[in-house]
Amino acid sequence: MTTYKEIFGKYIKNYSSDPSSDAEGQVWYNTTSGTFKSVVASGTWSSGSPLITARRGLGGAGTQTTALGFGGSAPSNTNATEEYNGSGWANGGNMGTSRRFLAGTGTQTAGLGFGGYTTTFSNATEEYDGSAWTAGGNLGTARDTLNGAGTQTAGLAFGGDNGSRSSATEEYDGSAWTAGGSLNTARSTLGRAGIQTAALAYGGSTTTPVANTESYNGTAWTAVNAMNTARRSLAGDGTQTAALGFGGTTPPGAVTSATESWNGTSWTSNPTGLVTARLYLAGCGTQTAALGFGEELQQ
Repeated sequence: MTTYKEIFGKYIKNYSSDPSSDAEGQVWYNTTSGTFKSVVASGTWSSGSPLITARRGLGGAGTQTTALGFGGSAPSNTNATEEYNGSGWANGGNMGTSRRFLAGTGTQTAGLGFGGYTTTFSNATEEYDGSAWTAGGNLGTARDTLNGAGTQTAGLAFGGDNGSRSSATEEYDGSAWTAGGSLNTARSTLGRAGIQTAALAYGGSTTTPVANTESYNGTAWTAVNAMNTARRSLAGDGTQTAALGFGGTTPPGAVTSATESWNGTSWTSNPTGLVTARLYLAGCGTQTAALGFGEELQQ
């Protein structure tokens, strides 16, 4: 049998914790977590086609080549929905409720939008079928600047603000929301990744930008290693073990293009960031095929 050493000229190394750096392509075994890991090439961002309606604080869902953007501020609240095919945006069906600072998850043909701000904090939920939105079950806690993960029939909502920072977590079954385990750190404008039973929350704002990261197992949140750069109003995507966080604003208020990758244990700062530094953007896709859209360039 051919060995890894014979193919790549390197042995698989054992570490009790992940190394801070290693050669690209090197595989190692983490003896603490009992998992194999590898160093992969860092990704690079490139410019794509702009949204038809420029806006910030919008919801996002889908993948890099089949994305959905909806709601937001343009600069007043909008219900506009757009669909991305990997090269350009086209108008979709309008949301029933115009709002900004909402959360989104799901796919382009089975999207979920919830929370946000109209003239007050909203608990409204809407479901998208690829052409039109219909009302779903209301959130238990009305709030804006929250985030979400999962699918239209197994969604997760967490964090946000309704006059004070929220730690509330709620789970959606396709018709109604029920309470889940609360975040350890109440915060708004945070990043997200994963599914209802394996989610990741990171960054955001308490009273200032934070780097805190938490992992959800479907019942409770656990604090894990923090991001390298504390920030709020960022976007994110990916899975609980392969997430991406990008954009936002860092203390004392600088808009950033910085991108970080999560490997299930720790965050790594990517050498290249977004083409345009921005905050209050949306994100979707995977760690290796991500999409960021919408923006605010200044505070």
